[in-house]
Amino acid sequence: MGTFTAQILVGQKHSYDGGILNISHVLYLSENNRPAWVLVPMDIFSEHKEMVEKRVTWIPTVENMLEDALVMVGLYVLKDNKLRELTNQYLETEKDDFVELYDIPQHKRQELYNYVKTIEGSHKIMLSVFRGSTIANQLPVLEEFKNDIEVCTSVYTKEFSLWSKQYEISGHLDSK
Repeated sequence: MGTFTAQILVGQKHSYDGGILNISHVLYLSENNRPAWVLVPMDIFSEHKEMVEKRVTWIPTVENMLEDALVMVGLYVLKDNKLRELTNQYLETEKDDFVELYDIPQHKRQELYNYVKTIEGSHKIMLSVFRGSTIANQLPVLEEFKNDIEVCTSVYTKEFSLWSKQYEISGHLDSK
């Protein structure tokens, strides 16, 4: 398992305040030798302890890693019927819990990306991008999506270095 470099919370938007309501799923991006998006259903307010949905892992394309995650959201969280129709010839969303996206031809993946940008709804995506994440360079694509999105990036890191044997700091914690 690689280092986790991003996290996406999927829930409902709030009409008047910021933040996010009723988080239903979390996606984690694991990187290093082979990236993977892991979609985990969660219902933190439910009294039922059994999980109806299963965890799903996708090996994304390096070029469109962020868009791959949003296709996952459209398929498994929003359960968009048209998106399911577009992917049916390449995967069965009910059965496939491990998918390698390079197995889908590039022109078909592009069709998925273009469609998922048009999905509107009451959902909100909160994306935390950690230092060193590949998707940091892909963030501008989010402007093309038709849903509420909030992006959080690293402003401060303090990490112990095994080489210098001291904490190394980058960024600032402003108290504004």
